[in-house]
Amino acid sequence: MRPVLVLAAWRPELAPLLAALRRLRAAEGAEGKDAPPPVSCRAVGVGAVEAAVGAARAIVATRPRAVILVGTAGVYPAAGVGSIAVGTAAVARTLRLVSTAVLRGEGYLPPPLPIHARTDRALLRALARAGAVAADVACPAAVTRARALGRRIARDTGAQIETLEAFAVGRAAQAAGAPFAAVLGVSNRVGPDAHTEWRAHRRAAEAAACAVVLAWLRAPSRR
Repeated sequence: MRPVLVLAAWRPELAPLLAALRRLRAAEGAEGKDAPPPVSCRAVGVGAVEAAVGAARAIVATRPRAVILVGTAGVYPAAGVGSIAVGTAAVARTLRLVSTAVLRGEGYLPPPLPIHARTDRALLRALARAGAVAADVACPAAVTRARALGRRIARDTGAQIETLEAFAVGRAAQAAGAPFAAVLGVSNRVGPDAHTEWRAHRRAAEAAACAVVLAWLRAPSRR
């Protein structure tokens, strides 16, 4: 059976899922129950370029039936949209590549360059049923630390949260014809204290994202 490929920018974001899968397989094997479907977990690299390269390699190596990105995200200051609380797991509905130079009117992205992507509708619905909140995601090249810029990105894109790698990984999956979704634990508010908040809340956010993926893997429809 072809595996589900679960990716993350770096290995610690996969740790809660790996630990839970080990416990689950041991318990279900001892009880003679069916185990969850095969899962391959890999870290692909931080940032859009490294993540795209790493995801493409992992997809070629595993030939997955679905690709799920897990990780953390920052929530933008509310700008006409409902704010998502820190600690919440969100499943990406749309992905938007963002250039802050374009937002400032100091640059442009040539028309052949893709900047919009949608995640797989069936995966989105299933992961939402597993406990995630649907959200639109912006993917800039750098973590946003200015509140004003965060408000600008939210206003101009309609995104509620940001992360660096989701658009790149989604494009790699799309190029390979694999259904794609991203489950992101909200670890911080976008702004000058983002990194401090991320350090304080990242483990809880990672655990929340992995718990959703685990619940989806354990759902009867996944057997």
